[in-house]
Order: sequence, then C-alpha cells, then structure tokens
Amino acid sequence: MPDVSIVIADTSSMGAIRDGLQLPGRTMHFTSTSLASAVESIRAYRPKIVAVDASFAQTPSGSAFVDRIAAMALTGCSIRLIVQRDDGWTTMSQKEAKASPIEIAPPRPSVATLSSALAAASLAAAPNTRRAPRFLVRDPLEALVESGHASVVDMSVLGAQIISLPSLRPNQKIKLGLPDADDVLNLVALVAWSTFEQPASATEPRYRAGIEFTDAAQQTLDQYRRRYCADHPIPLRGR
Repeated sequence: MPDVSIVIADTSSMGAIRDGLQLPGRTMHFTSTSLASAVESIRAYRPKIVAVDASFAQTPSGSAFVDRIAAMALTGCSIRLIVQRDDGWTTMSQKEAKASPIEIAPPRPSVATLSSALAAASLAAAPNTRRAPRFLVRDPLEALVESGHASVVDMSVLGAQIISLPSLRPNQKIKLGLPDADDVLNLVALVAWSTFEQPASATEPRYRAGIEFTDAAQQTLDQYRRRYCADHPIPLRGR
C-alpha cells in the first residue's frame, strides 16, 4: 500500500491548509466535524503522518483526539501539528510546537465538533463497533452512483467506503451499481457520513463517504467481496 498522510483541521482553515500544505504520499483530509471517519481511516490505512491543525489540537476535543491517536501506537506513524508560518503552512512535532515562539489562538469548539469528538472516542474505545469485517478492494473498482461515478475503497456485506464525484450528504438514499464481469450488481444504500475533498491533483471536487446497504442479500455481497477484495479484513485495533 502506498504511503498515506492524513490531515485533520477545523472547517474554517481546511481550505487554506489543503492548498498550502504538502505532505508525502497520498493525502486524505478530514474536518474536525468528521473525527469518527478520520479514526476509521487511520486504523485502515496506518498513515505515515497524522497532521492535526494546531489550533484545533488546543481545544478539548482536539487534545482528546491527538491523545487517542497516540494511544493507538501505530508503527511508523508520526503525529505532527500544522502551524502557519509567514511563508505558508508547515508541520512540527508536539515537542517542537511547545518550544516554538509562535502563538496559536485556539478557536472556540462548536457543538458539532464536540459531538464528533465524542463519536470518535466511542468508536476508538470500542473495537468491536464494526458490525461486519471490511475488506480493501484489490484493484480500482468504479461504481455507478446516481448520475455519476464513484471509486470503491473498501466494503463489507453491510456497507462500503466510496469516493464519489456526485455530491453526497448524510442520510441520503442512493442507488449504487457495482460492476461484476459483464453485469452490474444494483443496490440501494444510505449515506452514513460524507466528507468533502478537493485534492490539488484533481480537477473536480469529490466526496468520501461511508454507505450502508439497505436491500441487498448478505450472501450475494459476500460472494462479490470475495471476487474483488483482499483476502484478509482490515484489522481492528484495540486500546
């Protein structure tokens, strides 16, 4: 799996950080209102760098999030704080940040931020929250979503993580078509969560979303998963 960096920042600063901060490998961005999704992706991809907006890290929910990621003890993973210099955005270790003369004004945490922090803490504390094992797709898998396309990242018999060009919103009911040889497996799903992304290398914005299947037979999906996904599930990590 290629190197992955994960960025977590407050919604108000995410756009500037996305445009101005360069990190190695593939970069995944999550706002401070999508902490549960960030935790799941950190577990799944075991990134080389988890970069957290220093302003957010100084809030109660941000501090709890950083502590939770540190407690996961991911091998080869470095937790960095994102700070703004005169010439743009950069990252530094927590030790460097404490010794830095740069003053960081923490934003007031919103109700949505605190709620997401609680959701992330609950998810991180309960490794068996996932109702069915998830499996990464082996090769790029393009699905039909409503009037557009989406890439399937991983899936289980109950749901999937996708990257969609059509905009998706939580609680939205969607039609999904999974390619299968010369046929299409048509499903109906409910969007559980959705995060807006606009990578510098992409020409169009996209949405990373978690979906739950609503009317599909588990046996059919399990057979489909065996054909297109890795043999071993994404590992769950406890405390």
